[in-house]
Amino acid sequence: MLSELDSIVHSIKGLVDEGVIVFRRVRWSMIRFANNEPTIANNWVTHETTIYIAKSRRYLTATLSTSDINSIKNKVQELLRELGNILEDELYVPLTHGERPSRLIGKYDSRIERETDRLIDGLNEAIQASLSEGSQRNAGAMTFGVEERYYTDSTGLELEDKTSFVTLTIRAFIDDLTATSVSISNTLDGFKPKDAGVEAGRLVRIAKDLPEESVDSGRYNVILGPLVSAHLYGLMTAMWFNAYSVITEMSGVSKNDIGNTVASEGLSIMDLSSDPSAFGSESFDYEGNKTMNMEVIRRGTLTGLLHNNRTAAKFNTTSTGHAVGNWLRPRPRHVAIGTGRLPSDIEAIVTELGNGIIITNNWYTRFQNVKEGVFSTVVRDVAFLVRNGKLSARVRGLRIADSFKALLRNFVDSSREARQVYWWDSPLPGTAPYVLIRDLNISKG
Repeated sequence: MLSELDSIVHSIKGLVDEGVIVFRRVRWSMIRFANNEPTIANNWVTHETTIYIAKSRRYLTATLSTSDINSIKNKVQELLRELGNILEDELYVPLTHGERPSRLIGKYDSRIERETDRLIDGLNEAIQASLSEGSQRNAGAMTFGVEERYYTDSTGLELEDKTSFVTLTIRAFIDDLTATSVSISNTLDGFKPKDAGVEAGRLVRIAKDLPEESVDSGRYNVILGPLVSAHLYGLMTAMWFNAYSVITEMSGVSKNDIGNTVASEGLSIMDLSSDPSAFGSESFDYEGNKTMNMEVIRRGTLTGLLHNNRTAAKFNTTSTGHAVGNWLRPRPRHVAIGTGRLPSDIEAIVTELGNGIIITNNWYTRFQNVKEGVFSTVVRDVAFLVRNGKLSARVRGLRIADSFKALLRNFVDSSREARQVYWWDSPLPGTAPYVLIRDLNISKG
């Protein structure tokens, strides 16, 4: 496949200043389950071809869901015809490369392709573990497969990458109470389905044994579970801490904030783009640059921004390898929140909270003002009211309605342990602990 793509790029070298084709092939399977039993199993092979061409500071891109070479050739010709009608890109820079990327060792585990019985056994272990904790029924999905990625450009650079993956999302039920947990990994050894089942079943059982109360809208000290903290801090990193958002003034930070305090001293955030154990990491980006782990916030200080070639030239620096899925806006691949001093067990962490609310999951996050980071998100699954260091009640119908600034400045501490999380409504993978936020605004949803 790489040689065929390279021939297309080579054929237009005299017609454009730069050309790039990135191709992804994913062979994957999904098993859905409900009422503690598998219900649907499907297998797919999906393809994505992304094209970039540039001439005279103008560029066009296109993405096709195909591997058909003739379709790719036709799309390239169509882009060539349209290129002259495009305005110049004020951020344009010629395609350049730094150190040649090499494959990330440990990203591919052939057993995920060969030993599917072990994955199915793991799914059953998760269900049985949840039932043992007290749940009545369980539902969710497990996916697993292999992704191959190819890169070729008009400078002659050719790159290949390969990764395996397995994900499990399990939702436990007792009557109308629900709790969700996940397990994700690039390797079979890192897949811990039983742990996910135990957590989901335990959370819903704890909720069942508590009375239900309502709470008033207002500001509370709040513990965010790993699913919530990964989702919200991941969104913030993607939207605020890329250099393109800073250049276009769509971020709550500026270039002058680099090196200055923007958050609580206890907060640290990294993007683990080149960590082979991090779900979603990659060896090269869409400009053929080597990826790197990027420290964004260190103990409250903004230490850097995510860059591609365009934004790096604007900042007089070098790319951090974060041209992810496009050539315009840099993106993170796996956001990690630093660990702290809090316990990692929900029943132990309540003593640190004292009084407040524990939120285990969220979804449907919406923004009222992106630059100010003003958002609201619906509290999903079980949530707990804490009084005097003890779980006192379960609560429903809540919404977090606050801002990224609150997540930065009101951060108090995080748990000693963090884990990798990812599910369908939180598509940016992350490594997340429990996080304690003071005075977070909670409204009735």
